Amino acid sequence: MTTTKIKLRLNQQQLELIDDTVRAGESNSREYLVRRALHEFAKANLPQPEKDR
Repeated sequence: MTTTKIKLRLNQQQLELIDDTVRAGESNSREYLVRRALHEFAKANLPQPEKDR
């Protein structure tokens, strides 16, 4: 697995939505929520490597 650093810029409204989601108990932290969103986006939109057989 490759690690890639990204720089994410969010406006105040986006930060408030993330914080509301964390407060609602749907995530443990901002970082975890963003990582989960990126993982789900990649899984749905990027080609997946074939698993070794």
